[in-house]
Amino acid sequence: MGTWGPGNFDDDTVADGLSAITDDLIAKIAEVFADEDDDTELQPDEWGGSMAPAWLEILTDIASAGRVGATFPSRSTLEGWRDRYVRVWDEYIDELEPDDDYRIDRRQVIVSTFDRAVSLARERES
Repeated sequence: MGTWGPGNFDDDTVADGLSAITDDLIAKIAEVFADEDDDTELQPDEWGGSMAPAWLEILTDIASAGRVGATFPSRSTLEGWRDRYVRVWDEYIDELEPDDDYRIDRRQVIVSTFDRAVSLARERES
């Protein structure tokens, strides 16, 4: 259709660009989870362990706006990511010797980030 309104996102080209951005974020997150036999990349002191929740929050913020072109993982994918990520966090975080407040607060943020994404996926799939 080309352009369907005056807004910055009311255009096929922009929708394609938004899809490219969200596809890239999904690919980055999926790469962190790719090796099902090795959780090292998900550990809290690794690049992927730090970046995956941040990328997911960015992706969720973009997709929650409801703009044409924004892609998003399925609920089942997100639930799998969440369960694995939280399991790795719980198994590994004490090795880093964080204080109790940080451990509790950070875990709460992580769970909230994934749960918000799962909730959005559920809405998008219904």
